[in-house]
Amino acid sequence: MFTSLLRPLQRKHFFLCKRISTVMSQQERSFSAACCIIGDEILNGKTRDSNAYFLSKYLFELGIDLKRVETIPDDYDSISETIKRLSSQHDIVFTSGGIGPTHDDITYEALARAFDLPLKLDEETCARMERVSKTRFENWSLTEERKRMAIFPEPSIKLRNQDDLWVPVVVVNKNVHVLPGIPRLFERLLESLKPHFVSLAGESTSYHRVQVATELPEGQIASFLSQLQDECNSQNIKIGSYPKWGKTKDGVRVVVSVVGKDQDNVHLISNKVADGISGWIMKD
Repeated sequence: MFTSLLRPLQRKHFFLCKRISTVMSQQERSFSAACCIIGDEILNGKTRDSNAYFLSKYLFELGIDLKRVETIPDDYDSISETIKRLSSQHDIVFTSGGIGPTHDDITYEALARAFDLPLKLDEETCARMERVSKTRFENWSLTEERKRMAIFPEPSIKLRNQDDLWVPVVVVNKNVHVLPGIPRLFERLLESLKPHFVSLAGESTSYHRVQVATELPEGQIASFLSQLQDECNSQNIKIGSYPKWGKTKDGVRVVVSVVGKDQDNVHLISNKVADGISGWIMKD
């Protein structure tokens, strides 16, 4: 129907409208992600979470919008409700934690409940676990407790591309990616699967960030930044203001961050910010 409406127009107008439509669709389409950190030890202060921080940087570089991070306890109802909700609201969901061999590792079971799926022992994961572990530990055996780490909701996808790691990234309900809570494993698995997430995001391009420093207090630059942000909303540019406590040794009171996917536009707006707040572009 849209094409038929354009037929009376001149050819050059058709291509202009087509280009505008393409740009608008790219701007409006945002591939969104959410992260669920699972673990009583995070909520009671025993362990400091670093996985959400790593994931936020990782997704920023891939051009994927991390819209939400939630931290929840090792509780069936909390896990089931949270993941089911996040899965319905976002294109991709990451979970961290709760997939070990002990009684409080219940993430797989909770996900099975959330999506009404059966649980099944994955023989390939057991075989990989046995092969990898026996080369590292003497007298290692595949106990029932260890088998718990290979019982997954079905159907599910197992992503594996590290020969020396037996644990897969299990994908449930097509978009929920289950990862371990151990930071080193969490990070390594994500890095190894970067092509997978790039393919999921499609044409999404990476973000660019430029930071502008100023000696002026935040209250003095707030009005200018608000007005400039209003002007930039249609360009998918985000401007953030981050005050320092007092002054740094360089005299910096506020750092303003300009973020977007169009690198030239990010630099253009950053220069406007620098001019408007008597600031300077910070080096990477």
